[in-house]
Amino acid sequence: MKPTFRATVAFLLCIGVAQGAWTAPAKPPVKGAVEIEVQNAVFHVMDGVMLSVIRLDAWMVPKPGQMVTLDQKNSFVMQIVSGETRLKASDMSALMNQYLLPHAKAPIKNMAVSFEGNSILIKGQLQKGIPVPFEAKGTVTLADESDIRVHLTEMKAAGVLKKGLLDFLGIKLENVAQPGKESRFHIEGNDIILPIAALFPPPRISGKVTAVRIEGDSLVQVFGPPDAKMKPPPTPAKNYVYFRGGRMRFGKLTMEDVDLELVDQDQSNAFDFSLDHYYDQLTAGYSKTLPSMGLVVHMPDYATVAKKPDAAASGEAKK
Repeated sequence: MKPTFRATVAFLLCIGVAQGAWTAPAKPPVKGAVEIEVQNAVFHVMDGVMLSVIRLDAWMVPKPGQMVTLDQKNSFVMQIVSGETRLKASDMSALMNQYLLPHAKAPIKNMAVSFEGNSILIKGQLQKGIPVPFEAKGTVTLADESDIRVHLTEMKAAGVLKKGLLDFLGIKLENVAQPGKESRFHIEGNDIILPIAALFPPPRISGKVTAVRIEGDSLVQVFGPPDAKMKPPPTPAKNYVYFRGGRMRFGKLTMEDVDLELVDQDQSNAFDFSLDHYYDQLTAGYSKTLPSMGLVVHMPDYATVAKKPDAAASGEAKK
């Protein structure tokens, strides 16, 4: 092969690679890490708070001396390679009130979040002696690859003092609403900085956030390249969670070189999945062993197997 021809071929191959779809690296970050792929699912990050996962390619990285264990959410960190998630305003409000604000020891209560166009609207109470109601409006952008910035453009406290007057008086949100644990979130001037790693309950997540935006009633977060492609699971499905490689324990079982696919029984809507209650879904479904010795489990949505409140107990509670 002539040098000029070889160079031309190499150049064309480089163009093809550059223009082709990006794929996640196959090499695990540490020994025992399990790759997880998710498509078209809704995760219960905690009871009453749901996160829509359009797609996700990540590594479940075991903590030192531990194994990835589905029953122990603190046994691993979710290291996201690429993905897209959506959090509705109502779920964001519940997440703030039930998890983030209490754990951050923030002097903010009863927060209500809504979206209007490209803006985020926030209502709540500042707990400074007596509760002081406040309202704020702002934009959502990236502070860096791991933090979300909520920049407040309008703010009103006690229904009277507006942001312009507060600024004139030298009163900043950071002076009156800084949380006790700033690692959870912190305030810079009138900007709220939300670290992705501390936003949700365990398992902890990490990864490069490349975009954040508001679409309709949801906050959209994009991790890694927006055009990333995932490897197909053994059983083709529209909605699924697939675990591949590494070592993982669930219930009394330990799987080596993991090959476990959870398939939504109802493919007409997103796969409603709860890690806290996965065993209820597991036992309500059925499984099939593949020739490769992998396992495919067809699962019902969590909403169909969730334990309903006892009617008698509910009646007593209302008395």
